[in-house]
Amino acid sequence: MKQYMKVVKRFLALATPAIASSILATSPSQAATIAYSESRFNINNFSSNPLSVTSLTDTVTETISTGGQVTADAKAEAKFNVDPNSSASNWSFSQAEGQGYGYTGTANSFAAIIGYDFAVDKEFSFDFSGLFKLETSIDDAFTERANADGELSYQLYDSDTGNLLDSFNIYGNLSTLGNNDAFVVQPSSSITLDLSQTSIDKSFGGTQEYASTSFKGKYSRTFDKSTRLNLIEFKSNQVNVYSVPEPSTILGSLLTCTMLGAASIRKRKIASS
Repeated sequence: MKQYMKVVKRFLALATPAIASSILATSPSQAATIAYSESRFNINNFSSNPLSVTSLTDTVTETISTGGQVTADAKAEAKFNVDPNSSASNWSFSQAEGQGYGYTGTANSFAAIIGYDFAVDKEFSFDFSGLFKLETSIDDAFTERANADGELSYQLYDSDTGNLLDSFNIYGNLSTLGNNDAFVVQPSSSITLDLSQTSIDKSFGGTQEYASTSFKGKYSRTFDKSTRLNLIEFKSNQVNVYSVPEPSTILGSLLTCTMLGAASIRKRKIASS
């Protein structure tokens, strides 16, 4: 159990109090940024039921302004229903928007569902569907940045040995402007995607970027002996937007340097924890 729970604990660093602050009066401008990250996963038609279940959610937002306007929003939902027709689902959403000069905004969200000790005699299967979506947009390439990233992962473990048997992973990152864009979809061999209801779309480069997929499929694996399984499905979504102050605002520039330095230190502390 300790081996696969490490995967979830890695994302529980988000479990800190939400922080929102505003420093100076805002001054609207035409320049604007937006970053958006969302993922959803639904499971139904389990071939067997788990002995027990857990669901986890967490959200964190932070905004700081030295003259611009900025908002950040994060939401997360997770549920696991155990009955003759067991089902599970979770959803994670993060978004930040800014306007003007001199601000930073971040939003982080996390959701997970865990099913313990599925008793399997021969075959374990279920149907699933979901989505994964990232978007970033800026107006001014010299003063603005927007970043969005996310990860969705389904993992199936042997309950007795802790060995990972199968997985389905989606990862994406958008950095506008920047060269660190990525989008990867990795299903294991036991997963069959319905190609008529699965799509992948992406656009990298420039001041507007996006990466998205919607999918539907089935998981099925046979075993040659009675087996107990643990299922983990989790997702995390993070966004960040920021803008430097107007060049003529020297005081604002100094405040923003301090602001960005504090945000960087906070991010490192969360990652190290």
